[in-house]
Amino acid sequence: MEDPVLESPIFLEQPYMPSPEEFTPEICTQNNREYQFQCPSEGLFQCSITGLVFGMKGQGEVVYRTISWDRSLLAQKGKRPAGPLFNLTCNNGSVCQLHLPHCEIHSGGGDGFLCVAHVTADDNVEIVQPYRITETHVVINISGFSAYGNVNGEDDPICPINGLLMLFYEPFVLEKRSILNVLLLPSNVVRKEVREVIERDGIREILTTSQCKLTPKQEYTLCTDPECGYRIKPKKAEFVKFDSYENYYYPTFQLFLQTVVKEVDLLLTENESHEHVWDGTVWFPATTSKVTSTGTTIKVSVQLLDTLEELKLKELMKFQWHLTTGVNGFQSIPKSKLENTDLTATVDMMVQTYCDDAVKITLTILGKMKLNHLAKSLEQKMCSEV
Repeated sequence: MEDPVLESPIFLEQPYMPSPEEFTPEICTQNNREYQFQCPSEGLFQCSITGLVFGMKGQGEVVYRTISWDRSLLAQKGKRPAGPLFNLTCNNGSVCQLHLPHCEIHSGGGDGFLCVAHVTADDNVEIVQPYRITETHVVINISGFSAYGNVNGEDDPICPINGLLMLFYEPFVLEKRSILNVLLLPSNVVRKEVREVIERDGIREILTTSQCKLTPKQEYTLCTDPECGYRIKPKKAEFVKFDSYENYYYPTFQLFLQTVVKEVDLLLTENESHEHVWDGTVWFPATTSKVTSTGTTIKVSVQLLDTLEELKLKELMKFQWHLTTGVNGFQSIPKSKLENTDLTATVDMMVQTYCDDAVKITLTILGKMKLNHLAKSLEQKMCSEV
């Protein structure tokens, strides 16, 4: 007999169905890939970091984390990963429905082959048919816990998916050269965890228009203006989406810049169809030999970016307003320099203007905005760098 809770309007895809309430989970201090959510009531709740949606039939604490797939276990079922594998527990069993984000394009038909693998602690794999598939999520009803992840068949037709292009900049300022690392990924990876793997020793993400359409097992070429003399390695690369769910990440392409440049135009092309799937102008963050001589200011930039990227758009605009009006004796940043700027450009401008004092002014503004949890997080990050 169908659970009456699951048949309530909260859990059905009806026109009057409310959108999930977004929440930002607590992150475990011992494992930054483990998240906690204290659910206050019945309803649908979406994690802002992982994209997971929990259908709750009441209050309860949900603890969840990403874990590695055992590809050999899936192969026994003729399946391969189609998303991250999430391990979850709930203290009172109040999670009754789980919405797992997928990257398939509905019009392309790829979502018709999706199902869910339920992996238990004793390595038993059960294939669960979806209760529903939306344009963004695979929905299943659950009564037990352990690990769940989207899968599809090894022999299923290859269809284009919603992809993600992420850029990470690695400067070597004293040598006046740098590397731009380009990652091609399915859109349902956990971006925070990609960032944590790649960002180290001054490497930082450059935010860009990252959405694109990618086809698994197709080869792609990244190119730029040949007159600029930049080198791109490799010349072509195959996109294999299920390799992106193994919790380790490597660049698909690397652009080697032999001189200090401010911007570069990039074009990503699918070789077989010659279709341009992504193009953009990349503005590089300003760096100087003073900044890199000790590495201190680069660390400041990385920690500021990591903290402030939790701001919603309206909060970022308010943060920028404080910078333009002046705070506690610090000089203000001209409004014209922050108009239509994203988070990365804002952090760059702060570091250029205030150097290491950028942390002090950030803590002050976060306090004024009553975002004390972010201020505390930034303080802890800076203390850990000492």
